[in-house]
Amino acid sequence: MKAPRLFGTNGIRGLAGKEIDFALAFRVGSAFATLFPRYKMLVGMDGRISSPVLLEGVAAGLLARGNDVEDLGLITTPALEYLVKNTSSSAGVMITASHNPPEYNGFKVVDSDGIEINRSKEEKMELLIHRDKWRASRQPGQRVRKEDGIKSYLEKVETHVLPRDEIRDLKIVIDTGNGVAELTTPRLLRKLGAHVIGINDAIDGKFPGRNSEPRPENLGALSRIVREEKADLGIAHDGDGDRAIFVDEKGIVQPGDRTLALIEDELLRDHPGARVVTPINTSMVVSEIASKRKGKLMLTKVGSIEVSRTVAKVGALLGGEENGGIFYAPHHPVRDGTIAAVLIVNTMIKNGRSLSKLLDGLPKFYMVKEKIPCKEGAKNRAIKALKARLKGRISSNLDGVRVDLDGRGWVLIRASGTEPLLRIYVEAKTESQVQEILDEFRPLVLKAVT
Repeated sequence: MKAPRLFGTNGIRGLAGKEIDFALAFRVGSAFATLFPRYKMLVGMDGRISSPVLLEGVAAGLLARGNDVEDLGLITTPALEYLVKNTSSSAGVMITASHNPPEYNGFKVVDSDGIEINRSKEEKMELLIHRDKWRASRQPGQRVRKEDGIKSYLEKVETHVLPRDEIRDLKIVIDTGNGVAELTTPRLLRKLGAHVIGINDAIDGKFPGRNSEPRPENLGALSRIVREEKADLGIAHDGDGDRAIFVDEKGIVQPGDRTLALIEDELLRDHPGARVVTPINTSMVVSEIASKRKGKLMLTKVGSIEVSRTVAKVGALLGGEENGGIFYAPHHPVRDGTIAAVLIVNTMIKNGRSLSKLLDGLPKFYMVKEKIPCKEGAKNRAIKALKARLKGRISSNLDGVRVDLDGRGWVLIRASGTEPLLRIYVEAKTESQVQEILDEFRPLVLKAVT
């Protein structure tokens, strides 16, 4: 019988104490040590209540197999990835469920190049995790605690800040959502002299301030405070700090693919012909900018691993996702919310314009995203049913089912890799066209999941 999949679109996630517990953490550590014998293992965690015990389980598995462990404690995912990249003969595990609710937790497993392991290694790890027994090393590894490992990461990020003096004129509201990004973005921007107002800035694994996912419906307080304080910018992070969503000076929450396009426009202006990588669910504005600036656009499946690995493989300058993920290769080709904040601040100051005015200069499209509940075991069956129903109209099977609609727009239906649901993305040139497309395809999806 084939073992059930553990890795989803982005790491292993599940309900803490039920699907994700100490025993599984020990197996994850043991399996990873088997793939990377004698490597130094960097382990870190977000602020979730369940994270410390899971970190102990991973560390125990690594140590029992003879790997040395460097405990980074509370840290963001991109900071851990950067440290792995810049520590010889090392790999890493981050304890996090990213943007998921507080009752969830999980593991992001980082290869020796500082990027999450590829799908092939995920499959190897899963086979190892499902072993019944583990043999301990005759010489257990040693464990050390690295204090303030995030310092060298921040020093490197700071080198990408361009117009330093003008940052002192900015008022920025930062909502870290009670996550570990409190250790990075506010700390860096305060050091550079910006007037930073923090909200939801106490690291708390219960996420009392707001839902950890930086979606518009969760960012009302940030929008209000940006307006009240007459701030220049608002920044919102997710639980592990690898994503950033921006609020303009009017208090409007801006979609992640539009801020991606703004960063893309700025970078390609200076590097025409450079490669840009983005998933198949990203707005047409990104392809429009690539065409305008003579950039080479490459599409991937949805998932930060897909983007990171492709950016590294093809030597791209930039990667990005519609959810606020920015992958800036000159720093490190991984999703990094703090680097995203730096790039947006750079763009605002370099052009001497507000965020809203900069974004107004981009092509305008309309997008909606919906979630349709679907049991884990039924997701693949539902996608197969949709492929059979739409086979004459499908434009891409890269990830789920995508249908392009004669210049009006497109629809993508795909199975979530982290939750029991199907996702629907619809984009068009007008709001009425978006609604027409959604009204046509939503019933097909509902029928497929029943």
